[in-house]
Amino acid sequence: MLRLQPGMHLTVDPSSRYMAVGCSEAVFAIYALHSRDQLVEQYRQGYPLNYVESEKHVSVPGVILKMEFLHPSPDDETHIILLVLVIIRGRTRMQVYEWQTGTDLKSVRPHSGRGHLLDERRQMPLLLIPLTIKSSFILIYEEYMTVCHGILEGHLQFSDFSRNIDEPTSFHHGKKSPIWTAWARPARREQYAVNRDDIYIVREDGLVKFVEIDSEDDDFIKGDSSVGDLESNCSSALAYLDYKANDSKSGDVLVTGGDSGAGGTYFLRARKVPLFSEPIQNWSPASDFATTFVPTDRNHVDDWKASHIRKDVVPRPDRLFATVGKGLQGSVIEFRRGFEAKLGFVVDYPNPVLEAWVLCPTFDSFDDDEASLFLLSLGDKSAVLCFSGDSNDIESLDEHQTKFDLRFRTITACMHQDHAVQVTEQSIVVKNGTIFNVYDADQVLVIKQNGNILGHGQMIEKAVIHESLVLFTTILNGQLYLQILEQNSSNAMENHQSPRRLPAEKLRTLSEFSPNVSSIGLCAVRQNLCAVVADESDGYLVLTFLMLSGAGSREVKLPSTLGEEKIHVGAIVSIAVGPSSTGFLTLLCGTRCGWLITVDLSESSLEILSSQYDRFGGGQVIIRSDELSTLDNSYLLSCDFNIYGLCPGYPQAASISVPKERSSQWKVNQIWLTDASRPELHPPEIHSIARLRPNISGGADGGLLLVSGSQLLLTAFSTQEKAIPRFLPIKGTPSRLLYSSTLDLLIVGAVVDGVTTLRFIDQNTGEDLSTPCDEKTKELVPYIQGLGRPDERISHLLEWPYSKNGKTWHFVIVATSAGRLLIVSATPEKRSPQMGNGVTNGNSIDSMSVIRPRIQFFTRYKFRSDEPIYSVVGYPDGLIWGSGKYLYCDALDLREKKFRRMAGHELPSPAFNLGYENGIIYAMTSAHSLELVKLVIGDDGEAEFVHTHADQVCRDSFHHTAIEGFTDRPIHLLSDKHCSLAGLWPTHNTRADTLDTLFEAELPHSILKLRSAKCRPVWDAIWRTDLPNIQPGVAAQDPIITLGRTLKSVPEILGLSIDGSLSQFTILETRTWRFLRFIIDLGIRSPQVCEFTYKDDVAPLEPATTPKRMMHVDGDILRRCLEDRALEGLLGIGLGCEDNQAVIARFCELLDELHEGVLDASTATEVYLELAYRDLELLLRPVW
Repeated sequence: MLRLQPGMHLTVDPSSRYMAVGCSEAVFAIYALHSRDQLVEQYRQGYPLNYVESEKHVSVPGVILKMEFLHPSPDDETHIILLVLVIIRGRTRMQVYEWQTGTDLKSVRPHSGRGHLLDERRQMPLLLIPLTIKSSFILIYEEYMTVCHGILEGHLQFSDFSRNIDEPTSFHHGKKSPIWTAWARPARREQYAVNRDDIYIVREDGLVKFVEIDSEDDDFIKGDSSVGDLESNCSSALAYLDYKANDSKSGDVLVTGGDSGAGGTYFLRARKVPLFSEPIQNWSPASDFATTFVPTDRNHVDDWKASHIRKDVVPRPDRLFATVGKGLQGSVIEFRRGFEAKLGFVVDYPNPVLEAWVLCPTFDSFDDDEASLFLLSLGDKSAVLCFSGDSNDIESLDEHQTKFDLRFRTITACMHQDHAVQVTEQSIVVKNGTIFNVYDADQVLVIKQNGNILGHGQMIEKAVIHESLVLFTTILNGQLYLQILEQNSSNAMENHQSPRRLPAEKLRTLSEFSPNVSSIGLCAVRQNLCAVVADESDGYLVLTFLMLSGAGSREVKLPSTLGEEKIHVGAIVSIAVGPSSTGFLTLLCGTRCGWLITVDLSESSLEILSSQYDRFGGGQVIIRSDELSTLDNSYLLSCDFNIYGLCPGYPQAASISVPKERSSQWKVNQIWLTDASRPELHPPEIHSIARLRPNISGGADGGLLLVSGSQLLLTAFSTQEKAIPRFLPIKGTPSRLLYSSTLDLLIVGAVVDGVTTLRFIDQNTGEDLSTPCDEKTKELVPYIQGLGRPDERISHLLEWPYSKNGKTWHFVIVATSAGRLLIVSATPEKRSPQMGNGVTNGNSIDSMSVIRPRIQFFTRYKFRSDEPIYSVVGYPDGLIWGSGKYLYCDALDLREKKFRRMAGHELPSPAFNLGYENGIIYAMTSAHSLELVKLVIGDDGEAEFVHTHADQVCRDSFHHTAIEGFTDRPIHLLSDKHCSLAGLWPTHNTRADTLDTLFEAELPHSILKLRSAKCRPVWDAIWRTDLPNIQPGVAAQDPIITLGRTLKSVPEILGLSIDGSLSQFTILETRTWRFLRFIIDLGIRSPQVCEFTYKDDVAPLEPATTPKRMMHVDGDILRRCLEDRALEGLLGIGLGCEDNQAVIARFCELLDELHEGVLDASTATEVYLELAYRDLELLLRPVW
């Protein structure tokens, strides 16, 4: 670390005219800033913004401890006062710098060259807080606080207070007393602030103190009191949020950033404890990482079984977990990414709700303070709830209080401008302007053909609404008839709520279909409304387009099966119109078996130009347009009780048949429900989704009304893609994490209440299922043998299956820092699983879940070593483990029921990670990289370790994993303490077998753990790489399909760093690496892409392979190129110089090589660019 740390101190004067920035020692700078009016004038004239007017660098002969601007007198606003605390020769002095606004900074000098010397007990203040009165300030110390005033007059006076030290809260970590870390000043009325100043001061363990300063008091201290505990840790990040309540519930709002964990917003009222509002996520140190990935060999899948696995089984992506935090905030988090829907209000309804719609009570535009109506579709009827505009009350309305028809189940409803329509099974309610009509079944179910009445349908089966037009179906004598009801203001003369006579010309029977029709929709073809009817016939999905004007119909057929396995996608159950483009029509069709089909058609001929099949699950896909979204052309999709947001991806390559602006590649984000009061909330089953009006949602992008069983969930919605972690509380400091595939739960090694213990956590509910017991009596005990000890931590966890004589036993292996190795038996209690409801308390959510049996566990056997045990691995006959610098092999003797020492081996340094495969032990040592040791067992049963391979480079290693499936030999991936990652593979049959370095990568942070997982979302193409012709209608030589064939269905390699960030690593084919490395070479020389680190030299046209770090492709740089559309600038397109032409030509050559030469050499450069963007989008798509 540099001795001189720039930017350690930053302060701005109260008028925002000056700023001071200080290094850790020796020098600080004062900057005079341009006013806002001057900046506006610069911007108006088109100049780049220049914030600094002048500056001065000031040297000080010591370490800068604190630096703050003090407040001048109210009648002297041009007075600037800077206070600097400097440690000179071990003693703290206060230097004061004063000047008037507009003074040349070169003339600024301190009051005194020596400054004011603080006495010994005031040498090291924790905080310096400037007060708004008399240029005074507060110094905060560990054991007391003091107000300082009179510094400008040269007669500094101290008034000590708060000498009584409050007891540490339960969130304190450490043996010494907690210290004060942050302060904030709440806003007060101008008259109050003339002689008074209020300050909140927060301690690291969450204790909040409120200090009242009054200049009219002799000692300045009017009040000093502790107002409560935030129940979280707080670092230096603290702010006051200006909050004005519309009711009597006024108070102060504090925002904390947390300390190595989440902060939050808190509401503070007089004589009340701080009220937690919602969390503010912050970084948190992570110690371990686990996935639910189970290697194939552990599934015991033989070749015959593997070849007969059904391809139509819905994939289940692996889940990712990590241990974070410490003390009471320690938890296991589940990594999730997508859109967030924050739970705000829960409504419990007595009956299950099928679907809900949000409407306006006046059936007109919403006012800010107006209530909302929730129209609910129940099993055999409908209901209406009125939600107040202030979000404080909700009530049920009966038929006399609403104009809706509540007698029957609602099929669909819609409100558009002054039109409102409700369609039930037996009626249609239409509001047009001020006219309100109800049409019963005897009117709307009349079926006519050629002017003759054929009869009456039984009920309305399906319906869609466009403004005041209703398209619906009904069945008569085994045939389905498509009906249309047209209603406008010209044929309605008065208000009605009773059934009225329907003009004959407004109800028409369009056509007759088979009863197999699965969905209907409406779209515009050449500006004419057209009905779309979905059916399935003769192995095809048939879309029938029927012009409402009667101009004719056209059928479009789509394959109903995919690939050689003939995977059936199911009938189409929902239809939505995709993004519009002149001359083209896009339809989104959700199927019964979990597929979304995107079809692009020519608007003139209705011929299929392309189609794409994306899978979202196994149940029906309901797709609808999200008209209230802030994103263009966005959609909401539900499948398997999950909900998703869709919007078009990046623009695609131009072609002859498909417009450039058309995008059938969807950017998909799952919508995650979160609850500030229940961070462990597992997503409930969502049956329906509707949009809330903006003014009651509280979200940046409006709100969502979600239906889950008999509950209505009102949420604030955000369409910002981000990480949305889920927290499973441990109430201790977790150190190690293991996913048990046998028990299907998480095993956590943690320090709880100061001692080591194990926790068996249900990853779905967050429930602790641990039941430690005695091995012999099976009675409940606080801790199993070998645990429950202070000053110790669990250093390794392993699930070890031991097989003998056709039987398999599963054990949990626990290693500790004190040299204990425990073999733990863990089994579920013997009782049948039960179904139960989640606890409902206030605004909590009911969730049907299986009540899992608790896990009984006890110590079966234990080892003891004098050195810490860092790692353990199982082999067929026993365990191999490392203690200190030694490696041991112990075999389990079933006859004697104990372990027998088989072999030992000394390593050059302790082994932090062990792996075993086919007799080879992979020992990753702390200071000597990877060592390969072979376990040789002789005919007499004796065993020995034989060293076979070693890395030629000594590395301070962190973790190791082996990657298979890319080459004939496994590639060993190693992370180290110097933010590097290396790929090694062993040589064979050489004079001295070693581990050769294939590649190296330089990372922004060190990787603590490396894990494997098949975690890409279910709609990702990686799950379909073994399905040929997965996209019917797309040419076999489509470049993206060509690149997609290179995707390998192998687990992703993920790395966890100490700051909790997650990285993904991929092994690239040579041609892919050459193309991407070429872009990297251009990007690292561009100030637009690498603003602060770019190189100022000429990029090579041929990617280099040496040094080994050149084999690394930085995906973060590629993502900036993709998101900023930076390829044109990197290639210098439009500049016309000879060097740029060579770069463009090489770019096209490498892109053609990437796509196996399928590109046409005469294709325009713009097409190559769009294809490159599509390639980057495919290669950089989300991992989870």
